[in-house]
Amino acid sequence: MEKELKDLKPGEKINLEGNNYIVKEIEVSNIGKHGRSKCRLVVITSKKEEKILVRLSDMKAELI
Repeated sequence: MEKELKDLKPGEKINLEGNNYIVKEIEVSNIGKHGRSKCRLVVITSKKEEKILVRLSDMKAELI
């Protein structure tokens, strides 16, 4: 099942661009001057490292 990044909730497990992550925090920005909002995701990798990803909010991620 796929879900847009802006609809994710903390604690969900996702597969994004071939990597597995657990969502820790999510922040959605307002629409910018180019007409698209962005998501700032704080995720935990499979190696237990914390990572910050910035992607378009309407990008889709596969739920695990």
